[in-house]
Amino acid sequence: MRASSPPSTATLGDRLQAARHRRFVGRERELSRFADALDAEALPFHLALVHGPGGIGKTALLDEVARLGIEAGVAVARLDGRDLDPTPVAFAEAADAALSADADRRILLVDTYEQIEPLDGWLRRTFVPGLRASDLVVLAGRNRPSADWRTAWPGEAVEIELRALAPDEAATYLSDRGIPEEAHARVQAFTHGHPLALALVTERLRQSGGGPFDPGTEPGLLSDLLERFVSSVPSPAHRAALEGASVVRSVTVPLLGALLPNDAEADALFAWLRGLAFVETDARGARLHDVVRETIEADLRWRDQDRYATVHARARRHFVDRLRSAPTEADRHQAFADYLHLYRHNAVVEPLLASLQTAWADAHLAGSGPLRDGDAAAIRALVTDHHGEDEAEAVAGWLERRPEAAEVFYAEGGGVAGFLLTLSLDALADDERAADSVVAAVWDAVGTRLREGERGLLFRSWLDAEAGQGISAVQSLVFVRTVERYLSTPSLATSVLLTAAPALWTPVFEIVGLKRLPAAEVDGGPLAAFSKDWRATPPDAWLDSIAAWSPSGVSPPRPDDSVVVLGREAFTEAVRDALRGYARPHLLSDSPLLEARLVREQDGDPVEALRTLLSEAADELNQGIRDRPYFRALDTTYFRPAPTQALAAERLGVPFSTYRRHLGRGVDHVVDALWDIETGG
Repeated sequence: MRASSPPSTATLGDRLQAARHRRFVGRERELSRFADALDAEALPFHLALVHGPGGIGKTALLDEVARLGIEAGVAVARLDGRDLDPTPVAFAEAADAALSADADRRILLVDTYEQIEPLDGWLRRTFVPGLRASDLVVLAGRNRPSADWRTAWPGEAVEIELRALAPDEAATYLSDRGIPEEAHARVQAFTHGHPLALALVTERLRQSGGGPFDPGTEPGLLSDLLERFVSSVPSPAHRAALEGASVVRSVTVPLLGALLPNDAEADALFAWLRGLAFVETDARGARLHDVVRETIEADLRWRDQDRYATVHARARRHFVDRLRSAPTEADRHQAFADYLHLYRHNAVVEPLLASLQTAWADAHLAGSGPLRDGDAAAIRALVTDHHGEDEAEAVAGWLERRPEAAEVFYAEGGGVAGFLLTLSLDALADDERAADSVVAAVWDAVGTRLREGERGLLFRSWLDAEAGQGISAVQSLVFVRTVERYLSTPSLATSVLLTAAPALWTPVFEIVGLKRLPAAEVDGGPLAAFSKDWRATPPDAWLDSIAAWSPSGVSPPRPDDSVVVLGREAFTEAVRDALRGYARPHLLSDSPLLEARLVREQDGDPVEALRTLLSEAADELNQGIRDRPYFRALDTTYFRPAPTQALAAERLGVPFSTYRRHLGRGVDHVVDALWDIETGG
């Protein structure tokens, strides 16, 4: 019997790291430079700016630099820009948590730097100068670093541009992965030494069992290579998983299940995805390398627009659900960022996101948060400066009564850079509304039309400390927050945004479907009201309509706002009438429900959509023994009707009084179920 050996202390992560090191090829000059720096008594440079295109091997190089640091006894900390909010507060907190306070020498490695480039100025002016003289910082991203780094850090910053592997390095890469030597020339001619392309070719050859690789039959270089790989995956389900992963930023098992026709396969397909050569995994899930993701998504969009639209819609629904169920503000912001990612190539959304990043970079903002001590006084002073004492007093009253309604944006120095005050109209008490004439006017105009369970939002006040309600970083963030609230507020029926600059914002608001509502304005007051009835078009459908617009000097397609808003009593009567007309569809053509939200959201013929809603609501009663008599009463009366109700009771074998009681409860259930759909309950 063999003696047992002591248990290994190595983790699975250690083994994976060791395997990556064994497979690493090239970059000898770059690694030698880092090794020499770590061996020196004093660092010859304190900042390394690594850059190169997607898939060129920046992450792999950082893996090796981390290994060199550990071998030299240096404490290594690593951050990824994809996992960070591009705010000074978020970055500083993540870096402080990662850096060892006890170590004499430390390396901070920051990957995917292009995702946090809005922080470039703050990092250069504030964060990096605040580190120890013995610290080394490595920033790795796609874009060439700003010349300001070299100006601000002469002799202390080095620029390292990564290029394709040399022919001998590429040959070593292929040999190490078992690719026959006779295939090397063609592979190298096709990939030009690009590490990601080499990985994809290797994967393709492995999938084909080592057969010949003929780039002449693949006229589209990387995109055609990806197409051939996608078409040769084990099954259509695997192909669907890969295509789904290309649409989103990163994929988890629950998200993959939402994207696939059969979510039962999600676990196995996620495990398969993780094993692919061009998939990275981290705390947020698995993600295709950027080049792969963009190429597969573009191919899917070109090859099968219907399928792409289906996957896109499933992703949107998943992220909206996450928005509405997010337990924390940070989770909500992350879900919204994932949602916006779906529109990153849209002609309308893409420039807005770019302008937001630019505004952040220029404004030197340091994040946002709830109201802190001293903020109320600062906000009151801002409102006084821009809108006068009366408005400042009204805003101050809300900050005192509803401090949780304020989100404050902070400058790098800690001062108030701006704020947003958002009120839930339906949650306000009568005396609260009466205390503010502006809110009272809004309530009279839209709040009194809210049905039970419906929500109303009022963006009561917002300001940038310097620009007021002009174009600014805070203004951009405020507008992003409003969209976030539209998407995340359940049962949202209406919203109102107030501005003292209607001449500036009216053209913008008209494009996005916000209508001027004079009835919600105080006569002679400084604020204009712009509203949206979300019962006509739900927020996600509204955003789709905006994103579908290509700016060409014409107005975007307007969502139809002619939806009928029925009160509970009128709605109940309309459902009862619709049940009576179910078996004769022509009788439903005049139903007010056809213009109600619950039917307008359905695809296809409105009458058939209404009949489906009625039958599905009734069928819920057929799922349990206790409720089944109510379903049978509905079925025998409306869906497969007997000539008379007396004959219906006889057919069911129950007394007429029992039949009537069962029918009443069945009708009540259908009304309640459809009301929940109508009001978003």
